[in-house]
Amino acid sequence: MGFMIRTVLVCVLVVFAGSGCQHFHIGGGDREAKNRPAVRTVRVAGIVLKWVPADKETNYKRAEPLIREAAAQGADIVMTTECFLDGYAIRNKKIPLDEWRALGEVIPGGEYLTKLQRLSDELDIHLVAGMLERDGDQTHNTAVMIDPDGKLIGKYRKQSLGHEKPRNTPGDASPVFDTAYGKIGLMICADRREPELIKRLGDNGAELILCPSGGMWGPVKNDHHVQARSRENQVPIVFTHPIEFLVTDVDGEILDRRFAGDQMDVRRGQIVAVENAQSAAIFNSPARTRQKVP
Repeated sequence: MGFMIRTVLVCVLVVFAGSGCQHFHIGGGDREAKNRPAVRTVRVAGIVLKWVPADKETNYKRAEPLIREAAAQGADIVMTTECFLDGYAIRNKKIPLDEWRALGEVIPGGEYLTKLQRLSDELDIHLVAGMLERDGDQTHNTAVMIDPDGKLIGKYRKQSLGHEKPRNTPGDASPVFDTAYGKIGLMICADRREPELIKRLGDNGAELILCPSGGMWGPVKNDHHVQARSRENQVPIVFTHPIEFLVTDVDGEILDRRFAGDQMDVRRGQIVAVENAQSAAIFNSPARTRQKVP
């Protein structure tokens, strides 16, 4: 299948990954899947959306129509970037603490989390959404997983924080969530650089890992990390970033990689002045059953 691009000033990318049993299509070429193990079918959409820093309402309003578009294209699972709601506001350590905490969502029960749950229920999709979580006086870089009935399956808190440590508290668990498509694990951004952390997801039975991300991207600073984690754990990974969408197979092969410009943020004036640019790319990729690594 091909892909369509409409190019204007603000760049938004929606990419869909699906698995098939006989053939799969990667970046314009078909390749026969002879001698491949049987695969399950799941269609994953990555919402590659540039951030408006510290503006939850604007980020939600920009993401919702793309989530709807993904569902209309048949996505079973839709994933946002890391901290899509607050626009990864942790980069600005000068935000007053009360304003900083107000950017966080209470999980469960937060206003925008509730909106996302209603949206998942309406569209009948699994939704993985990255957001700042507020838990008392602590904040966490968190990704939630919501089921097609709008129920919160669970959440994952980023463990490898780096520059976020002055304000965010790291998570200490690597849960794997049961879904109709198998066991799904979550990691967030810099977690991908920690082999032992991702090994815990594999040991917990993850058959697919989803990685909402921001920060580093591209072949030099990012992709080899994702490839290595797939290869080490024999698990496919889908990575979604404001600039890049990446899918790696169990052997670390890159199945699909797309870029949307080279900036992670967009100014409010750009949003109201022009129509969002977007690309919808659909391809088939194998999601082979994980083999236990000795």
